[in-house]
Amino acid sequence: MNNTESRRITKINGFTILKKKIFRVLICIIVMNTFIISSFFVPNVYGLQEEIDSEFGESPIIDGYIDFSSNEWNEATKVPIELGDLPISLWVMQDEINLYISIQFELEGYAHKDTEFVGMIISNSSSIIPEEFLDVKIVQFSNKTSNDFIFLDYNINNSEFLNDTKQNGMGAAKIEGIDSTYEFSIPINEVGGDENMQDVLLEYGNMYAFNITYGETPVYPGGIKKSEIVLITIKNLSITEPPLWDLVFFILNIIIFSILGILYGFYIYKIFKLKEKIERIKR
Repeated sequence: MNNTESRRITKINGFTILKKKIFRVLICIIVMNTFIISSFFVPNVYGLQEEIDSEFGESPIIDGYIDFSSNEWNEATKVPIELGDLPISLWVMQDEINLYISIQFELEGYAHKDTEFVGMIISNSSSIIPEEFLDVKIVQFSNKTSNDFIFLDYNINNSEFLNDTKQNGMGAAKIEGIDSTYEFSIPINEVGGDENMQDVLLEYGNMYAFNITYGETPVYPGGIKKSEIVLITIKNLSITEPPLWDLVFFILNIIIFSILGILYGFYIYKIFKLKEKIERIKR
């Protein structure tokens, strides 16, 4: 084998090795890109839910009417969400005994049905798996023109909606033109609880999943047309009460600054008296 042929074979081998290296690098790049891109499309079901923190405020009147002149619902957390293709405004607040939720949306007159309803299916926890949703509160219209409605309280057993033996909470609604307003109140930390465990017992400091629903026919759950799950955190009652140390610190500040003020006044008084004494000596 002469030198020319040897160099040619060396070049071929080198080129083959280079191609293999390039091929391996390309494979690595493709794999890495696939991994990076796919990570953006892996759904995080829990993370997709809107998380809402309830705020303490003055309890509203549950009558389907929001009195803006008296700042009703003024302290509520207000969040826009989508019920399918229906945009709604969701307001959440609480006091020491109840959680309050208001749902408002607009529909053209022809789109409002006489048997329109809005409901909340409440999970026993922050879990959104179907088995955890055990409690249902519904405001059901029977005649939109005269604003006739009823409040319904159900419990869920094997996907079947069953009437509670005792209603727990309140609900009201009003349709005015294109505007629909629904209001609910649900007890928090109800003393004694529900003997038959027909309601989800809400507790301070915990997060719960609420499935907000809209429908047009009084059949449950078959009549539900649109829904969206949100996660609501009920604030701890202790948050509204200032810590004891803060109160003590506040009182100490008042006492200390009062003493300093008295001492400063006494100091000014002594200066004036000294000035008068010096003037008398000069005379």
